[in-house]
Amino acid sequence: MPFFILHEWHLPWHYITFLTLFAVILGGILIYGTLFLIKTYWNEPYHPLIELGSILVFIFALWWSDIFVFRAGKVFFFMFMSLLILVRLLKLEFFVKILLASILLIGNGLISFRGLQGVEIASSYLLFKNKYKFDEVDLNKWEKTETGYWNEEIKFGFSLTEEFMFYLPKDLELENKTGAGQIAGIIGSSDNDPNRYPYIRIFYFPSYVPFELDQAIQDISLLLKMQVSKQEIEDLQEIITEEKSIQNLGSKFWTFYDSLRPRYAKTGFILIENLSHDKILLHITENLEKGQEHEIGVANILKSFIFSNTLDGDH
Repeated sequence: MPFFILHEWHLPWHYITFLTLFAVILGGILIYGTLFLIKTYWNEPYHPLIELGSILVFIFALWWSDIFVFRAGKVFFFMFMSLLILVRLLKLEFFVKILLASILLIGNGLISFRGLQGVEIASSYLLFKNKYKFDEVDLNKWEKTETGYWNEEIKFGFSLTEEFMFYLPKDLELENKTGAGQIAGIIGSSDNDPNRYPYIRIFYFPSYVPFELDQAIQDISLLLKMQVSKQEIEDLQEIITEEKSIQNLGSKFWTFYDSLRPRYAKTGFILIENLSHDKILLHITENLEKGQEHEIGVANILKSFIFSNTLDGDH
């Protein structure tokens, strides 16, 4: 429990209290249920309902944890189930009990982890969402042009090169939407993973909501500290740079070491304003290229931004 509280230390105390209580309750229910089933099966081996239920829970836990996305996960499941079926057919009672207890314990661990992870993601999302009170608009209405996208609601558009694609807000998970402002979409470099960089997350603030450079620095810094706390990134270092790719209200960038994809990368934001004085926060994460302000693809997209729906629109 102290480790869990330390892991969530980046959140306000009432969020930590809620998550801790949720972890205790969920963990207690799952542990009790798991131990009860193991004890029952140990006394009544070959109980068909317990066997079927345990296998279904195991399959659900693997699916929910995205284990089946990876080939190794599919191979693990096939080999494990083959072994379980073999010892069950041979009626090797001791090994059947051990394997059934194993799938229950593995399922318990995976479900607990995913449940806590889901609540943590929702808490982080609400932490930023509740900070700025304004009526959200429908930002899924992007008009596809010959070279890119245009959104009439926020008077903003851009061109896409072949190596990038655009994710609408409705296609994003809560984790991808977490940040300052209302998510307007993500310009990403992967056709199935908006978190694979380089990417540009676009956040919108209407003109009547006060949002200045110091607030952007505070919010992005908090988001990065949360990633450090979750051990997703490390060695976070602020860098001094002047953003020249696009006219802006200010910017700030950091370098970091990506623990999930072992490499150094760069992240930060650019704050811009459209012709209606709405603020647009561009949260950029990209590979670290020495001697270059941005990766070539990211730089080209930044230079393509327009604020009126014409090919020669104002930049």
